[in-house]
Amino acid sequence: CGLASEAVAKLADSMLVSADLSIHLMSDKVAGDDVFNHALNVCLLSMMVGKELQLPAAQVKLLGLGALLHDVGQAEIPGHIKNKTSPLTRPEAALMREHCARGVTLGKQLGLPGEALLIIAQHHEHLDGTGYPKMLREPQLSQLARIVAVVEAYEDLCSPRNPSRACTPHE
Repeated sequence: CGLASEAVAKLADSMLVSADLSIHLMSDKVAGDDVFNHALNVCLLSMMVGKELQLPAAQVKLLGLGALLHDVGQAEIPGHIKNKTSPLTRPEAALMREHCARGVTLGKQLGLPGEALLIIAQHHEHLDGTGYPKMLREPQLSQLARIVAVVEAYEDLCSPRNPSRACTPHE
């Protein structure tokens, strides 16, 4: 947790001064490192949204930490499922949905702050209660988790598992 917090703090400090650095970092792709690229992009974009919303710097850093580790629970999901480019079967989708709870468990073991744990737990929830894992509605959702949910949806449109379905940022 300490290393991730330190890295996010440095990114946040740089990003809060110059968003241009964030855009350059997001465009630097490492071949075969899609999980890292996704986590970094969600982290940077979330912090940029937090900055635009004029969140205090400490909140932006918490947002970045939770966003960077939002999918940490996927470490316990078999690769053939989490990397699958075709539609998941019902059992595979059910297993993938467990990554939020598994991530919270890992996050607690890492000593993550409560708000970062909420991001991990709630980043697939929707305001109308149709998300998962708990089908929470808007008043029950953390503001920072809502930011990460929107940013992740955007990132998934621009960089889906199946590259042939990718949208441009403008689209």
